[in-house]
Parts: sequence; C-alpha cells; structure tokens
Amino acid sequence: MNQPKIRLDEHVRSASEAFQFLKSTTVKERAKFMHAVAHKIESLSPFLLETAHAETALPLARLTGEKARTVGQWRSYANAVEQGIYTEARIDLADAEKGKNDIRKYSIGLGPVVVFGASNFPFAFSTAGGDTASAIGAGCPVLVKGHPAHPQTSQIMADAITDLVQEFGWPKGAFGHILGDHVEGTDTLIGAYLTAHPDVKAVGFTGSYRGGKALFDIANQREEPIPVFAEMGSVNPVFAFSNVLDQRATDLAKEYLASLVMGVGQFCTNPGLFIAVKGAGFERFKGALATAISVVPPARMLNQGIYENFERNRNTLNQQEDVHILSEVLSEQIDGQGCAQVAITTGKSFLKNRLLSEEVFGPFGLLVEAESYEEVFEIAKQLKGQLTATVAGTIDDLQAHRDIIDTIQDKVGRLLFNGMPTGVEVAFAMQHGGPYPSSTDSRFTSVGPDAVKRFVRPIAFQNWPNEFLPEELKNANSLEIMRIVDGVSTAASLKVDID
Repeated sequence: MNQPKIRLDEHVRSASEAFQFLKSTTVKERAKFMHAVAHKIESLSPFLLETAHAETALPLARLTGEKARTVGQWRSYANAVEQGIYTEARIDLADAEKGKNDIRKYSIGLGPVVVFGASNFPFAFSTAGGDTASAIGAGCPVLVKGHPAHPQTSQIMADAITDLVQEFGWPKGAFGHILGDHVEGTDTLIGAYLTAHPDVKAVGFTGSYRGGKALFDIANQREEPIPVFAEMGSVNPVFAFSNVLDQRATDLAKEYLASLVMGVGQFCTNPGLFIAVKGAGFERFKGALATAISVVPPARMLNQGIYENFERNRNTLNQQEDVHILSEVLSEQIDGQGCAQVAITTGKSFLKNRLLSEEVFGPFGLLVEAESYEEVFEIAKQLKGQLTATVAGTIDDLQAHRDIIDTIQDKVGRLLFNGMPTGVEVAFAMQHGGPYPSSTDSRFTSVGPDAVKRFVRPIAFQNWPNEFLPEELKNANSLEIMRIVDGVSTAASLKVDID
C-alpha cells in the first residue's frame, strides 16, 4: 500500500512545485502554451482516432468532430486568457486627501487541480479536455486521472501535453497523468486519495452522480475543504405545450427521437423526459414517436459497464407502477448494444414516484402525460436541478404559462426555446452546469472560456511598490489587458508611482 501512495504523493508534490512557477507566468505566456497544445493535438496522426474508436466504439466521424472541438476549446480558451478576462484586474489608486490606500486586485490560480477524464468524451472532456485547458489557463498545474474506458487514448493525449511542457521548459509537474482504477493492493480509489490530498486545491469531474457526489463529500470532509466542480448528469426535461403539439406533433417527435438516440443516448444533455398535457396533439406525437423508434438500429454502447447500468436502470423504471412501454427497437439485440425505448406514465404517478425522475444514461425516454397545466406546474416544481430544460411551444404558450416557465427557469443552467439540448456549443455565453444535483456549483460552467473562472481566486495588494506587483497590476500594463481603474474600464498605462 505504501508504494502506490508514495507514487501518488510524488505526482502531487511535483505539481505543487510547478505551481510556484505557473502562478508567476503571465496570461500571454500561458496562452502561448495553450495554442501550442491545440496545434499539437490537431497534428496528431490518425492513429489517435483509430485508437479511440477501438476503445469506445464511437464512430470515426464523431471522433473527428470531437477532436476538432477539443482543438477549438484550447484556442478559444487561450484567446480569452490572453485578453486578461479572468484576471479581473481592479485598481483603486491612492488619494491622500481622501485617506485612500492604493489597492490592486486580480485573480490567480488556486493550485494543483485533479481532473477526472469522462467515459463518453475521450477528447473534449478527458485528458486534454476543457477542464485541463481551463486549469492551465488559470495558472494551475493539472494532474489527470485517465478514464479506464480509454487508457491508450488518454496516454496519447497525455504524451502530447507532456512533450510540450518539456519543450517550453516548464516544470514537469505542470501536467501529470495517472492511469488505473485503484491503488494497487487496497480498496482505496486513486481519485479518492488524490481528492483528499492536502496539496490538491480543486477537482474537475464529468460523470455520474454517484462518482461526483463521492468526490464532493471527500473534499468537504478534509481539514481544508476544496471545491469540486462536478457535472453529474441530468434528465433534461422537454415541456411541450398544446399549440406546438397541435401544429407540428410529427416533426417534434422526429426531433425528440433524434436527440434521444444521438450517440446511443450517451450525452449528459440527453432529453430523457418529455412532459405534455393529454390531448389530440399529444396523441399524434406519441403515434409518430412509436413508429419512428421501432426502426432505430441498436448500437454498441461505450463499454460493458455503461451497457449493464443502462439495462438495469431502464428495467427498474419499467417495473414501476403505472409505467408502460410505448415503443422500442424491434431489431434483435446483441450484448453490449443499446436498444432505444420510450415508456409512458401519468402525471399523477410521476409526482408520487421520485424514482421516475432519475436519469437513465442511454437511449431511453419517459413520456409524462399530465391531466392539466396545473399538474405540469406541480411537476416543474418537483423536478431537481437540471443541466437543461426545453420549452417546446409558441409565443402564445409562453404568455399563457409564465408560472411554469418561471419555475423551470429556477431549476436549470440552460433553458431552450424549441430545439433539443444535445449539442453544447463552446462559446462565452454557454452555461453547462445547473443547480444541484446536475452539478455541484451552479455558479460556474464547464464549457466555454468562462470555465477558467472555476480555478482562480482573488488576491489584493495594498500599497505595494510597482516593481513587486504582478505584471497584470503594474502601472505600465505591458500585457495590454483591460482593467478597471477607479471604476473605469481601460487598457491605458498609469502615470503614477507608489512610494
């Protein structure tokens, strides 16, 4: 037991030492490194895609797109970091007549960050994913716990970043990589040990509620609690109103099914819940959905564990009182393949049985047929925090049901008007994270450049000599970043000195 712990301790110690270097780097220096990572990933040989395909069963076309997304993440985050957005530099100049001190504040990295790779995104949310890019952009060393579902893919990406750390002359602890499910010879998870380590200062996680909550609890039981930014999934409800069902029930059924089965339902934004009031429009929707889903071919899921969980959780929901299968794939199923299925229940039963609101990770949807909009309102109030929710309706529907819309808004990180939630754009305005239990801190996003905010903290300097200030706060503003000086946003240099 001691030897594995010693190896983990060495990783963390190396990261702690590297932090002393990284926190002194400027936003331009970190951005340059991040652009180099983007270029390195972009230039990796087709062997990367072939390896990921063999390990995850994800189609090569999907992996090609995800690789491009990952490259884009590093570049967009680098551009935002270089602009100094996340330094949030603030300067209040001294005024002797008013008895004011010279106070300057900016944000610096928290320290070593442990990142957990996700099973369903071997590039964009794993070893070289958004969490790693965000932490490095913030000036934090990263220690990645590679996901056991795609270890070779993880190692290829890790090697690419490690090579650049050496090329840039950065300390080797700026980026570390660990593979393996458990610390050898014990039942202690590597992830649990790292999260509890006193020199680790934050955690980034994408995965199941069970895994994220376990890490969150460990982090909060430490002598020094640390933030765990865990994105833990969601049922992403779709609320369909009468006007849209009357006008386009068949098209809506096709859109919903396409989103439900995308990637064999293995997206955290998969719309696993569809809620509507009974009526002719909903009947047409159900008929079109039942017909369409019966011909969806089964497809291999990411790994055997995910497949078995899908089967177990789906069967558990189907065994609940007043839950009936509406339609399912009719093709013969091979072990490891996910078969799409949609079940239906009543609004009354859904309100009585909290189990029906739990996520089934895979191509499964539950339709909830409410008796009235009063019942829909009660369903909206009862739902737990979600990453997304979709309002399928018209302007008239929005005006007629503002109470429901306002309630849904309180439960989500991203609220869609028509359209489906699968597909999370890497953009400044994106919010990927919602109220608990969809994530552990709804104030932050794990997608888009603002993800960097998770791994910084503010520090203020009062009456410090200019030459000893960080570059971001010096009078000259050599980095040319925007700063708020005496309440005014400016990139101008300051014509003052501190005695």
